[in-house]
Amino acid sequence: MIRDMKKVAKIEYGIQIVKPWSKEMYDHNDEVAEVVKEKVLAMWNAAYEKAEKDAKADFEEDQAFNNCDWDLFASNKMLAIQKAVTIYGFGFGYAIGQVAETVENDIEDAPYYRLKEMVEELGLELEKGFVGL
Repeated sequence: MIRDMKKVAKIEYGIQIVKPWSKEMYDHNDEVAEVVKEKVLAMWNAAYEKAEKDAKADFEEDQAFNNCDWDLFASNKMLAIQKAVTIYGFGFGYAIGQVAETVENDIEDAPYYRLKEMVEELGLELEKGFVGL
């Protein structure tokens, strides 16, 4: 005998997970996305500023850090964040400023699933995570 059993609704962070997504799910993920974007951008800015400070002795005084060669002046931390954000690498021929612009744009434009991947790759700690992904 086949019983008519309803699926038990999955609940994450007090939100019922449904398909198609509910407004509550989108609102929650929008909030989490903003937190992730702020954290990743803050990590990027800190790494950029540290690399700029560390590199001051290695480039000419009138040269701006953002015009320096990416492959020569990017720190390991910058490389790790850039790779987590863009998924691909940059090599010879790119300036720090070009890569920085790409990273910042990619953070801002990232969909939920990419932001979730960035959280995992960068080991970010969040109070709340994305739902429905």
